[in-house]
Parts: sequence; C-alpha cells; structure tokens
Amino acid sequence: MPVIQTAVIIVLLCIEVYCDLKDRTIPNRISLAIAATAFIDFHIENLWGLLPAAMFFVGALFTKIGGGDVKAVAALSLSLGLWKTLLLLFAAELSMLVFYGISAIVQKLRHKTADRNLPFLPFITIGYVLTIFV
Repeated sequence: MPVIQTAVIIVLLCIEVYCDLKDRTIPNRISLAIAATAFIDFHIENLWGLLPAAMFFVGALFTKIGGGDVKAVAALSLSLGLWKTLLLLFAAELSMLVFYGISAIVQKLRHKTADRNLPFLPFITIGYVLTIFV
C-alpha cells in the first residue's frame, strides 16, 4: 500500500472516530472518501475483501454494531483485500476485548458497572493500524 494512501486513510479514520465518539454517528461521505482511496493503488483481487465485510454485515444484524461501522469496514476492505480485512476484523475484536477486559476490572475495583455501549470504530481504527504495520 502506498504511504500516501495509508496516511489519508488514517486521517479519515481519525475524523470518523471523533464523529463517532462525539455524536455516535459516522458520516457516509468520510466512508466514501476512504473507499475512494482504493483507486490510488487498485488491484482487482482486493474486491475479495468485501467478502469478510459482508460477513461482518450479517453479524451486525444480530448485534449492536451500527451500520456506520459496517460501511467503514467495507470501505477499508477495498484497499486491504481478503486476508488483510480478516486480520483487521480480528485485530479490532481483539483490541476491543482487551479494552473491555481492562475496563471491567477497573470498574469492578471502583465498585461501578462498566459501560457496555461504546463505539466500535476506534477499535476498527486500531485494527487498521495494526494490520498495516504488521
């Protein structure tokens, strides 16, 4: 992946994370901009990355994962391809589990209940960064 493409995607993801944390919405235009970056270094085989994105969509139908998260993963998958999209989703889920595990322990020590309704896009961003630099 070209460095400029990766840098643009990371900046756009940070904007999406800010919007998600602030308003709990992910602007469609930013996900479209992420998808458009796929044309910087487009490879037809990257379209296979839409397969795990589609599976993520099906999983989102049965959970509290929002449509903005699904669109962000689909947009990223156009640049990443099949295997890196799978790695992205694995890294995002793993980072979320680690965060929730630590958060639960801290909240338990404070005698409070942990907030279980946090945005998923920050973890998708972490997963993207880990996928790119692994």
